[in-house]
Amino acid sequence: MNGNLRLFRIFGIDIQVHFTWWFIFILLAWGLREGFFPVQFPGFSASQYWFMGIVAALLLFVSVLLHELSHSLIAKARKIKVESITLFFFGGVAGITREDLEPKSEFLMAIAGPLFSLGLAGVFYAIFKLTTDGLWHPIVYYLAFINLVLALFNVVPAFPLDGGRAFRALLHAHYKDLRKATRIAATAGRVFAGYLIIEGLMNFFGIVLLVPGGLWFILLGGFLYFLAGMSYEQVIVKQILSKIPLSSLPRKNLPTIPADLKFSQFSRRYAALNEDVFLIRGKSFMGLLDVHDLRIRPEQQEKLSVKDLAMPLHHMRSLAEKDNAYQALQQMQQLRLDVLPIKKGKQITGFLAKEAIIRRLLWESRFGAQGPVTKVVKRLRRKRR
Repeated sequence: MNGNLRLFRIFGIDIQVHFTWWFIFILLAWGLREGFFPVQFPGFSASQYWFMGIVAALLLFVSVLLHELSHSLIAKARKIKVESITLFFFGGVAGITREDLEPKSEFLMAIAGPLFSLGLAGVFYAIFKLTTDGLWHPIVYYLAFINLVLALFNVVPAFPLDGGRAFRALLHAHYKDLRKATRIAATAGRVFAGYLIIEGLMNFFGIVLLVPGGLWFILLGGFLYFLAGMSYEQVIVKQILSKIPLSSLPRKNLPTIPADLKFSQFSRRYAALNEDVFLIRGKSFMGLLDVHDLRIRPEQQEKLSVKDLAMPLHHMRSLAEKDNAYQALQQMQQLRLDVLPIKKGKQITGFLAKEAIIRRLLWESRFGAQGPVTKVVKRLRRKRR
């Protein structure tokens, strides 16, 4: 489980919501009902304010989705694969796994979002001017206002905001060095995040440095600070692992288990091995059994064989001998598996464990003058199904 709920698919892109979306939706709807609409548009009933708050919150997230779709459609027009769009606590993220975009593509993708939000703000403002009363009048006013804020906020040249990505693209084009460009843009992102946190803290004491934000600024600043650092580390990880061929990594020797063995027998016999992944082999079957987080009721353990619980190798995506360590790590993260088979043609030549990639990454970062990646390693080791 990754905390995401898939809603639908459009233009070949999965639209998902993260579990934090539900929290912010409730909080936003309540805040609009209690604060924004009664202050800006007095005279409505409590139930009407609830209607405004809920509808405005829903349409805000539609606006965020359209903002992210604008990024994604530009990416697809530039032949860049977009797998998903995820709406979460503070907005949305397009699932573009590549960090080595050419500067022009990244710049066009980055500015598409703020420009679209600006246009959307204009559309809602025009609707607001054409309507004079009713429940939709306050709602479209809020949507015009919030899309303008979204556009202006995102053009700040602080990575990983859209403006920060456009700034990185310009730096990348100038320096011809993605790592240096990311470091500068990420530093700007952390400075801006620091300002948001300080502004938010000062607001609690009635002091407004530039604009009021309070708790929202503290949460958003912390989130942006984390993302800026993580994005820079990701560039380092890619630079290190992309140069490491799979042939230089040790293969994993998996314990081989007969396919017809009952799980109850398996659990007693192989507990002492302290392994999570096992190769299940039968007359016409070969698969992998990963017991990490596997939960089976005692009565089922007596009935099910290890074959019943294993993933057949012919159903599993495999690595190629020509792949590098970064490509292997990406596949493992996408599939949420810690071990994958390596094939040469149709022949399996061995198995690669994610731990082997992590150890090599640590070695290169410590002794190869590549930069610290310890936070990335901790996240990789924590990240399980």
